[in-house]
Amino acid sequence: MSRYLTVVAVLLALSCAGPAAPPESTSITNIDLGLSLSGLPPGLVVASNQGSSLELRPVDEWKKGILWFEVGPEREGVNLVAAVKNHQEQMEGLPEADYKGGQELTGDFGSAFYSRGQYVENGERLEETAVFMIHPSGNRLLVIHYRYPAGDDSSSRVEQVIDVISYIE
Repeated sequence: MSRYLTVVAVLLALSCAGPAAPPESTSITNIDLGLSLSGLPPGLVVASNQGSSLELRPVDEWKKGILWFEVGPEREGVNLVAAVKNHQEQMEGLPEADYKGGQELTGDFGSAFYSRGQYVENGERLEETAVFMIHPSGNRLLVIHYRYPAGDDSSSRVEQVIDVISYIE
């Protein structure tokens, strides 16, 4: 009998608890950059979202790295090819540079390019992948940079930064 009363008491307590809280929103908005992300790609968390700084980092802190967004001024005829060429020149000007090249990407977002290179900073070999695309508002360059220690996981890091595109609203 006491087991029956315990079950009834638990059921009554659960029914009086009220509705479950709505799930927490996973969208991220940065008004200064004019960007919203519908969520976060697997393996990334928000490191900073203040002012014109929106930065993501790997969930696993041992992986290291930082992903950040830059938005250029409004202008007619944003030239993505020139932006990639500029990134190449910047990368090649860094210590012990090894520019890995770039590639065009196409999808629902239109056309975009990624560019990738390695260099040495403070004795550490780093890799940077940058994705260049037109900002969702149009007529602005949107650059997604991802800098991380150079290693065997380059292809998964490139995929991760490219995956970010699908979360941009």
